[in-house]
Amino acid sequence: MHAIEQKRISWATYQEYRAALKFFYTKTLKQPWFEHEIPKPKVRRKIPEILSPEEIEKLLNCTMNLKHRAMLAVLYGAGLRRAEVRSLKISDIDSKRMVIHIRFGKGQLPRQIPLSPKLLELLRVYWRWRKPNDWLFPSAR
Repeated sequence: MHAIEQKRISWATYQEYRAALKFFYTKTLKQPWFEHEIPKPKVRRKIPEILSPEEIEKLLNCTMNLKHRAMLAVLYGAGLRRAEVRSLKISDIDSKRMVIHIRFGKGQLPRQIPLSPKLLELLRVYWRWRKPNDWLFPSAR
């Protein structure tokens, strides 16, 4: 911790130095790594910012494009990642069971997300307008 407190190096730099030393000892010198001698820094995670209902409404109303509005609603309302929204197919929306099937989420693991009635209604309006064939949000690429 001398490096952080006295030398004033950043956490990221400290982690790089520590990883380099560990690699040098274990892979190059084939020596045991002394875990307790060089402490591993705790990862500092930022707490995500939670939007107020007014901010969410403002976010959804900022676009006039129905496709973009539907994508934003799915991103925020269902808590999906960008890549998960991009890879949604029409068959992934199960309106009878009120779930969204994610085939390949983070770590390539499938999961099911609850589907709210408001989000389902918005997706139906979008589907009637766009009539996508396979992908829910097809792109020009």
